[in-house]
Amino acid sequence: MKNYIVIFFLLSSNVIFSQENKLQKSTEWHGYAQLRAYSNFEDNTDFMLRRLKLWMKSKPNFSEHWSYKIQTTITSLKQEKFFFQDAKIAYKTGKFSFDFGQFIPEYSLQRFQHDYKLPIIERATVINCLIPNGTLGVRDIGIQANYTTKNKVLKTHAGIFNGYGIKEYRFNNQGYMLTNKSEITIPINDKSLNFGYSLQYRKAENLKISKVLADTVLFTGNDFRYDVFAMFKSEKFVLQAEYLSAYLNDNITNGWYVLSAINIKKSQVVFSYEDYNDLIETTHNNPFYHIGYNYLFNKNKIKLFLDNTFQVQNQKIENYIASLQLQLFFN
Repeated sequence: MKNYIVIFFLLSSNVIFSQENKLQKSTEWHGYAQLRAYSNFEDNTDFMLRRLKLWMKSKPNFSEHWSYKIQTTITSLKQEKFFFQDAKIAYKTGKFSFDFGQFIPEYSLQRFQHDYKLPIIERATVINCLIPNGTLGVRDIGIQANYTTKNKVLKTHAGIFNGYGIKEYRFNNQGYMLTNKSEITIPINDKSLNFGYSLQYRKAENLKISKVLADTVLFTGNDFRYDVFAMFKSEKFVLQAEYLSAYLNDNITNGWYVLSAINIKKSQVVFSYEDYNDLIETTHNNPFYHIGYNYLFNKNKIKLFLDNTFQVQNQKIENYIASLQLQLFFN
């Protein structure tokens, strides 16, 4: 069914963009590709399409209160299959807005930083695993209320969702998920300080939470998670950190990362440290280090990433991977 939806979206987009009509003038589309080569210089060298992402959304002149966004992607990580991601309708009135449909629940700092804007080649492992639906399709279906102060210093969000991600649809769902995120942004001349928290409670029913629990486990019970974050940002320097924790009944898992980037004209020098502790007995939870360099030919529209990822054990570098990625925007 999802493949038919994607095909319909692409065909409809082609018709819309080829005609000068009212709908075209109130709609905009964007897309980009990330092509990657990586190697450990021993027994693993490969190429991949990390992302080919397309999205369509309404322009401000579409409606005074209503807006929409539709997004899909294709990646080698999904065996080159189209993945239908977002189908969101929003209503805004004053300082409040409401989101309806399939989208990412507001949670975490880094997860809501666009991957094409991030200085690092991948989000931290703890983010991918411990956000509410990190290994369940990232997105969920539900409703979310948002509030932003006039000066945009405070933003807060509260949502209710199905609670089992988007990899399946349950006609007789017995669970649910509640989320809340609040953040404060303090401008300091040409700099800014951002900090906040996220909360999630889920009444879970037979969830396979991979990369957190063993694949043989179907989790049922109380799933409570929280996240705290902070970021300092200036034109030349970015430093951010985040800590996430999850309580799955009586079991606790957690992790954190620190990410920094220095901007020198069109260049970026990047360093990151990340630590994640899962609940799988057979895995080794050693921290990862990232040392990278990026060159922005045309800001984020044409960008080259060079990343070195590795672990350190017994004072020796292990699991080293070097990655080179080209990012190119279509529109």
